[in-house]
Amino acid sequence: MNAVAIVNPAAGSRKAARLWPQLLQDPRLQAAPPTTWWTAGPGHGETLAAQARRQGFDRVLAVGGDGTIHEVVNGLWWETQGRLPSLGVVPLGTGCDYVRNFFPGRSPQECLTLALGESTVPVRLAILRMQGLHGYPTARICLNVWGLGFDARVVARLRRQRLPFPGKMPYLLSGLQELLRLRHFNLTGFMDGEPFTAQAALLVAGLGKYFGGGIKITPQASPQSGRFQVVWDKELSRLSLLALLGKSFKGAHLSHPRVQARFAQRLQLWADPPAVVQVEGEIVGLTPLEATIAPETLHVAA
Repeated sequence: MNAVAIVNPAAGSRKAARLWPQLLQDPRLQAAPPTTWWTAGPGHGETLAAQARRQGFDRVLAVGGDGTIHEVVNGLWWETQGRLPSLGVVPLGTGCDYVRNFFPGRSPQECLTLALGESTVPVRLAILRMQGLHGYPTARICLNVWGLGFDARVVARLRRQRLPFPGKMPYLLSGLQELLRLRHFNLTGFMDGEPFTAQAALLVAGLGKYFGGGIKITPQASPQSGRFQVVWDKELSRLSLLALLGKSFKGAHLSHPRVQARFAQRLQLWADPPAVVQVEGEIVGLTPLEATIAPETLHVAA
């Protein structure tokens, strides 16, 4: 297999930079190791992925966290020259939520073996169109979870602060800080053509189940289903939202009477005031937003 690995050396507090050369020492890889391309900064993974598609690679490995996967998938998708390669994932980042849908708890070496294996599954992608951060329309591909409101504000704070703690701790601390500034948005729009209104602090839509380092936010979603599970609140208070945090790691928050959920294939949303939008833990724009399921599938090694 003609494979290239796009490695984000900064992922996981430089965990990827330390471990990737060690993983390549596996004797099983010595005959045909994947080509390695290192990213040099934010957005570079997207450029390298587009180059990989143009050069005809069969498999592109995203080595890092969910942000690395997001860049690689967008680079592959928006490039029109060449055949769409399959994707392999080696989770060496902080959250690594997407792989939890397929093979949670695997060692990095096992993940590399899977990422280079012949077995793949077709997964669905979403196309999000919204107002970009610089005021111009933008579009992004999502393969796991996107959201607006409170969770996006947590992500924005997390990116600004860059707290030097491992695992879920930075996300949880950022969440507690944002909780003090909790605000509700007047959401209007359509879900699969049906009118939608809500006074909500957040709305999250998932093709996958997890975000925020293992929070099972959309527990009935599936990357293969071709529809979002959409979850939003009905004017949750600070204390109620805090109390639901522990339950959300097991997906038990949906039993709360002020938490709503449904499935949809297309969403059109407006927020007053405009709400920040995050995709795979990356701040990408503002409402208004349209989210649809892409017509094509992406094959992921799993």
